Amino acid sequence: MSWQTILGLVVVLTFTLSVPAQQGEPAVGGAGFGLSPTEDGRIVINRIAPGGPAEQAGIEVGDFLLGVGGVNVRELTGARLVDAIRGPVGSEVELVIAKPGQQPKRVSVTRAALGPAPAQPPVDPLRNPPAGPKNPLAKVNSEPAPVPKKNPLAGGNDAPPPNHAGGGPMTFTQQSFRDPAANNCVAVTYLVPKGWQSQGAIEWWHTYAILAQVQLKLSDPQSGTVVEFLPLQKFAWTDQMQGLMQVGQNWMGNHTLSPITDPVEFVNQTWAGTKVLGHLRGQRPIEKQEYPAIAREAIKNDAGWTAQAVRLRYAIEDNGKPWEQDVYFTLAYGPVSNGISFWNVQRAFTATAPKGVLDQQAATIKATIANVRATDEWLATYSVCQQLFRQGMKQSIADGVALGNSIRQHNAHIQQLSQQMHEERMKSFDTIAASQREYLGGVETYTDPYEGKGVYMPAGYKAHWVNQKGEVVLSEQEGFNPNHGDTNDWRQMARRNP
Repeated sequence: MSWQTILGLVVVLTFTLSVPAQQGEPAVGGAGFGLSPTEDGRIVINRIAPGGPAEQAGIEVGDFLLGVGGVNVRELTGARLVDAIRGPVGSEVELVIAKPGQQPKRVSVTRAALGPAPAQPPVDPLRNPPAGPKNPLAKVNSEPAPVPKKNPLAGGNDAPPPNHAGGGPMTFTQQSFRDPAANNCVAVTYLVPKGWQSQGAIEWWHTYAILAQVQLKLSDPQSGTVVEFLPLQKFAWTDQMQGLMQVGQNWMGNHTLSPITDPVEFVNQTWAGTKVLGHLRGQRPIEKQEYPAIAREAIKNDAGWTAQAVRLRYAIEDNGKPWEQDVYFTLAYGPVSNGISFWNVQRAFTATAPKGVLDQQAATIKATIANVRATDEWLATYSVCQQLFRQGMKQSIADGVALGNSIRQHNAHIQQLSQQMHEERMKSFDTIAASQREYLGGVETYTDPYEGKGVYMPAGYKAHWVNQKGEVVLSEQEGFNPNHGDTNDWRQMARRNP
């Protein structure tokens, strides 16, 4: 299981405009545009580099990208799409572009080393879909409007950045928590808006296939917003052998439950029994949004599997006042094998706030979730525990003292795995970011110059700075510099874009 699956994260699809060449290698350039996936799986252009190759070729914001180099974009998932767009500076790439309401056409673009993305916020037609049907459970229509309307959530030049009404800089602070069962190592790090509160811990489920659950609660005292991770689970079921499985049992590390294909029913039968979502038992959502691209990503390495990724919005009350709660999750279903069905839930979290606040804070919530990451050392420890589980040492893992002893015995192996994971992450962040595909509108990716890692931030800001403590400050003002009158060494973060 990957670290992304363990944490149940959904992150942003971004592309790098240009890649510095290694010594002796040709410089790698791009086409000079930004991309965003729609809920129905299409790819739309949401940013154009002024004077860049795409603009010179007549490509505009709102155009759909259908093909690259003679290959349909639906076949170029994840890093393959990035690699197809990139190439040696001066070389040409053939794109298939379709303007809304027009027939597709082929466009030849000469790649160039464009540097960082332009500072102005993107104009994204996906933030303003045309009006959909009145049915509250109807899917959100992802067809972009031909002429984007003015929308404060779109981060346009005529509106303040999303989720930020104060007009001043917005600061994110670096937070973390430790796992006492794993030699008390730092298990998870994350960025939260300044003023938000957080509670985090690792809960070990020693007898289940998913051995550890991230318990993280983030809250904004000012707005009342609360974001919480939901437990991830693997399920198994068969109805061919009477008495072999009964609902609620643990069968080879899997919860026994017949596959549930209705997301609303899934919430009602599983999480509605927990303290986080117990109040939703028997409730019907007022809105349902599907994310086909997320679903495809969840099962891209699992032949024969199907999946659905959704957001359900519920109308609730708190002290007689109207509130809303969003529940995000992905359900994946495997083919029946020897009469047994395997399925699982992944990438799951919930956000609750007074009515209207979730939409106002959408980008901040998504960026905060995307920045939650397990550390290399903890992932290495988890990997060793998975090996012990597969070797049948469930009892040793279940005993807290025995688990600690086992981890200490494998400490050298853990350190080696940790170093390998660190190197892989540092080398392949662009691949990871691309293969995860954003899917979360209003979030952009930047590079932390201190560590070289990617940082996910709400879209719409013009200045992005980070200091040696990992704190991030965003500003709406051009030329903003937090180094003036501050003892911290603030450095600007560069945008990662195609």
